[in-house]
Amino acid sequence: MRKIGFIIHPVLFCLITGLLLPAVVTAPAACAAEKAEEASVEDLLKTAYEHKQHGRYEEAREIYAVVEQKLEQESPKNSDAQWKLIKGLMQIDLETGDTKAAFHRLESGLKQDAQRPELQAWAAQMYYEAGQYPEAEKHVARALALDADQPRAHLIQAHLLTEAGKIDEANEAYRWFVRYYNRAQPEDAETLLVIAEGATQYARWNSVSQIFNFVVNTLCPDALKADPLAWEASYLGGLILQEKYNRPQSGEEFQAALKTNSQAAPVYVALARTALEIREFDQSSELLERALKINPRLLEGLLLKCDLEIINGQYKDALKTVAAAEKINARSQLVLARKAACFLLLDGVPAPEDLKPYFDESETVEKAAENKSRFSQLLTKLLAQNPKPGYFLFEVGNLLEAKRQFAFAEFAYLKTKALMPQLSGPLTSLGMLYMAMGRTDQAQQTLNEAFSADPYHVRVSNMRKVLGVLESYGSIVTDHFVIRYDSKADYILGQYMADYLEEIYPEMVKQFGYQPPGKTQFEIYHDAKGLSAHQWFSARMIGLPWIQTIGASTGAVVALTSPTAMKEPYNWASVLKHELVHVFTLQQTKYKIPHWFTEALAVRSEGAARPQRFNQLLVERVPKNEIYGLDELDGVFVRPKSSSNWDFAYCQSLLCADFMVAEFGDDALKKLLLSYQKQGSTATAIQECFGISQEEFEKRYHAYLHKIADSLKGYPQEESALGFRDLQKQYEANQDDPDLAGRYAYRLLRLRKKADARKIAQAALKKKPAQAQAALTIAQLELLSEDLDSALAVLQAPLKSKTPDVEVLSLAGKLLLKQSEFDKALPVYQKGHATYPYQTEWLQGLSIIYQQEKNLKAMEETHLKLVHLDPADEESMKLLMEGYRKQGKLAEALRWGEAALQVDVLDPETHLALAQIALKLDRKKLAIRELKMLLHLQEDNAHLRYLLAQTLLEDGQPEAARTELELLLKQNPDHADALKLKQKL
Repeated sequence: MRKIGFIIHPVLFCLITGLLLPAVVTAPAACAAEKAEEASVEDLLKTAYEHKQHGRYEEAREIYAVVEQKLEQESPKNSDAQWKLIKGLMQIDLETGDTKAAFHRLESGLKQDAQRPELQAWAAQMYYEAGQYPEAEKHVARALALDADQPRAHLIQAHLLTEAGKIDEANEAYRWFVRYYNRAQPEDAETLLVIAEGATQYARWNSVSQIFNFVVNTLCPDALKADPLAWEASYLGGLILQEKYNRPQSGEEFQAALKTNSQAAPVYVALARTALEIREFDQSSELLERALKINPRLLEGLLLKCDLEIINGQYKDALKTVAAAEKINARSQLVLARKAACFLLLDGVPAPEDLKPYFDESETVEKAAENKSRFSQLLTKLLAQNPKPGYFLFEVGNLLEAKRQFAFAEFAYLKTKALMPQLSGPLTSLGMLYMAMGRTDQAQQTLNEAFSADPYHVRVSNMRKVLGVLESYGSIVTDHFVIRYDSKADYILGQYMADYLEEIYPEMVKQFGYQPPGKTQFEIYHDAKGLSAHQWFSARMIGLPWIQTIGASTGAVVALTSPTAMKEPYNWASVLKHELVHVFTLQQTKYKIPHWFTEALAVRSEGAARPQRFNQLLVERVPKNEIYGLDELDGVFVRPKSSSNWDFAYCQSLLCADFMVAEFGDDALKKLLLSYQKQGSTATAIQECFGISQEEFEKRYHAYLHKIADSLKGYPQEESALGFRDLQKQYEANQDDPDLAGRYAYRLLRLRKKADARKIAQAALKKKPAQAQAALTIAQLELLSEDLDSALAVLQAPLKSKTPDVEVLSLAGKLLLKQSEFDKALPVYQKGHATYPYQTEWLQGLSIIYQQEKNLKAMEETHLKLVHLDPADEESMKLLMEGYRKQGKLAEALRWGEAALQVDVLDPETHLALAQIALKLDRKKLAIRELKMLLHLQEDNAHLRYLLAQTLLEDGQPEAARTELELLLKQNPDHADALKLKQKL
């Protein structure tokens, strides 16, 4: 079988998005009808089949109608042609969701030709897919009595045995397809595809990877060779490749199927599931909508719709979708699994020990009588029909794992493995689950077994590679944490992270009133084996090499992309704290906390200022009441339509937490957190904690948002996305409006129409000298000739307005700094900071000015504001460290030096400064640590090694001092100070 490496091919996204094909173009009906009247029945059936396989269902129906008329006039009756007619029309009915019509045709056909084994087999399949198993069994028996080698009847027989829990017999029934193919060597496409389906199931159950290879690379191509219109062959090959997470090649197969039949609804569902797996939720919904429009009764489509609703926390909507699916097949384990998942997520998830009695035959009836929950009743009824419902348990496990109900998922996977050891899926999922739970030893063993069973599974392969990297990592074990890290690349980072986590741990325990059991594992991924740190981190979290964030928590494990491997620095301490909050809140509430609330607590814990992008979004959206309801927020986190939506979800969550504290007191957040432990809904939790309805809560919360948005004066309102042509028409209709003229001139300049831009801008400035866009247009044009003075002159009028335009302030400030006119630049940057207090640009300009003026107090205040706004501003932290050091405020200097290391832990200047400050404070152990870290970066630095040896001796560590001196003298035998110091030992 074709295999891929670690990276998802970018073309996959094109394959998905490019497959939203237009509706089929139909040929003129009258012309087709005239030709049909002249053709033979055989030719007509062939034409109708071609239309059907291309998804031209109406054209196919028209031709089949002509065939039906011709057959009615024939004598004797042509039973083979009659069967082709019935089968073609049934397939169209089934593919477009008209199940009632399909069964009507089936019953009509059975009355006419009950001795046809293929018809009996189709009857068995249709009744099986409708959940009418006894009726399906009757037709299987009739088909096999007529033809003992009827492939479709054998396939349905195997499925029915599976549904009855007769797994060994079912396995033999699937094995029949391998033997039959070897014996009969059939060549027609329909038979080959039925064999492919049965043989694939046998391969799954018995870990025969060669069969997967044979089906994808031989049987499916042979079917297409026999019938180039058999899009089902490409679809089946794509499903097998998709099952192995070979997404690029599965996408190619699905594209091939749609090229033949652009109305193949199952293919759109398969692509929608691919999109869901790579978290393209909107794309998934769009593809799914297309599928269900073609066939509203497509079971796999309804199942995927239900999955999306469960992911979004829309459990009641998911139950409605389940009800629609039950009308199609109420016996399907896949349908029942989703119904069970909804019951569990709505009513409460039982502990594993409470589930065990259901699978003990002696206790099941008694247990069912005790437990009246909806889930209990469903499970009891299912077990009475099928004592080995492996597919049901596996699907429920997957759905509950997605909602982080790890204990239930583990039980479900283990029980599936016990009841149906033939399935490889539960083994794979169990290995992934153990990775999420931080049980890497069990994960290694389980994933090795899964890989042996299914070596083509890309996620399993990727996760085993992650484990290989993780195995090469070093470990730091503290009282409450285990840090796994690249001991070469991140030796220093690992030490500092361990210290920081232990430092904040008591504070977190006090804040949440909770202590996680056991040690929490943090894994720091660096570049390795030709792949980036972020790819390894992503593979660790989802088994695939891309995820949007740099840090993530499963609630049991935290993984990060190493900051030392990133081009852009980030404050790793803030990220650690953020993710640790998730560990506390998820475990404390047994994963019942809504996504928005755990994010609110995590962001709030960072202690940084509200980001500028949050304020801009508040100004843009709140006045228009574009505010998410609390029940919507989780869905936005899971499937944001844009990065702005993602940011606003974080913003709203944070401000909701702030609102609760302001409105209900300092303990409001803790009270709500405790309420979620009881499995309560948000509405229930709000009523219990605050004594008001969710509706009233949100009314007050929205008022709070409006109050904040109103306070953010000076932020530019979002302009409507007016196209150039529309703007041009508006200007031409009202050329006397200087504001409109200024906007038009500025747009012309961007389009490099300089002469027109200058002319219109100058005219606008004559009418309104303070018009910002017109002034910016002229200033930019003057700068093209490097006339800074003229550029500054034209900006003076708009600078004097009450709320200067942000671009005017920015350009004027930069020009004044470039000319070293710091006294004139000062009021510009002060105005900018006063107007836009959350933007760092103004503070950075003020920092330059205050340094020139040697205004130390103002510099200090400016840098304190900068680091509050930007926790990754290492330069300001270092300047604060140096400033406090010069003032003799060594404790403050130490604090800011350590903060700088939380952005760049490999900065030798900061380590040296901290060592020197620690020595002045007589904190020798701290000085020793910093000197050791410096030597890890600069191991040949003789001065540093001597200083370390001297400090060790002064700290009462003579043996350690001797070791350092010996290393120094080995490098430099004539080092005079080292020789003197050695004599003292």
